[in-house]
Amino acid sequence: MKRKRNLKTLTIMFAVLMLLLAACSNKSSGDTKGSETEDGLSVGYYVNHTLGDKSFFDSAKRGVDKAEAELGYKAKTIEGGTNQGDWAAGLESMVASKEYDVIVVGTSQMTEIVGEIAQKYPDQDFIFFDDVVADRDNVYSMTYSQSEGSFLAGAFAALVTTSSELSGANAEKVIGFVGGMDIPIINDFKSGFEQGAAHIDSGVQVIASYIGNFADAPKGKELALAQIKSQNADIVYQVASTAGLGVLEAANEEGVYSIGVDSNQNNLYPGSVLSSMLKNIDNSVFRALELYKEGKLEFGTQEQLGIKEGGVGLAKDDLYEEHVPQSIRDKMTEVEEKLKSGEIVVESSL
Repeated sequence: MKRKRNLKTLTIMFAVLMLLLAACSNKSSGDTKGSETEDGLSVGYYVNHTLGDKSFFDSAKRGVDKAEAELGYKAKTIEGGTNQGDWAAGLESMVASKEYDVIVVGTSQMTEIVGEIAQKYPDQDFIFFDDVVADRDNVYSMTYSQSEGSFLAGAFAALVTTSSELSGANAEKVIGFVGGMDIPIINDFKSGFEQGAAHIDSGVQVIASYIGNFADAPKGKELALAQIKSQNADIVYQVASTAGLGVLEAANEEGVYSIGVDSNQNNLYPGSVLSSMLKNIDNSVFRALELYKEGKLEFGTQEQLGIKEGGVGLAKDDLYEEHVPQSIRDKMTEVEEKLKSGEIVVESSL
């Protein structure tokens, strides 16, 4: 009987030991944010607009899609539409569903909304792009030096308007800027653009217009046509997401030039869109999701990505090589190298 009691005691002790080991294992697996579960990680992308801009929001979507294809994420995109009043409820609905390990969302128009929701749902992780959500331990923020990227665009525009090699350039030293809204981040684009133009030629005049939103392409076209026809601009830089497509269309119709933004838009109107200022949101979103999967993404922090870090740049594809004179390409390479080395310093307006 004693032997049986000893065997029963050992069995109970072994069972308790297994339970303790399992509990310790479960605790350690949750310590690192982003540690992968058996079913894989899920990512939600909330668009506080609609897709199809061939620029900003589409770029972030490419980063999410790449993470799905190459990193094994389960991904879903929700388009919030153009009514700002719907955005807070739309994002909170995603969070409340508890379907996503991490949610990708961005733009300065969402900072307050994400800040409030992140505080309300501290267990939900967020990757925030193009602005900073401060003082939230569950938000990783990344910004881009749009002033540096726009410096390149401004230098390029000044070289185009003063060129004798481009048939669409007129005798006037006038370049245009069309922004989506008169808000700080768009004006940081404008500031960099003006600095870049002045670096090439202080006599170049920059004229600016604002559409009032990021969706009205006909209004974007109307403003660009006014700059081209009434003020003699021969190259226009659009910073207006979907609304900016109207700017590119206007320049093409009038036989002058334009600069795209955020994504490479050179192929929309080859020979008219001479280059695009790249805000490499796709690459940065993919990088953040890769770090998240590895458990290495530092929440509660922010990073700024400039020319040196590959966060911004100028689109130099085959169309750029074909339609931009060698003299301008050489000068742009020189300007870019000086920015990378720190010889040229761009002031941000933010």
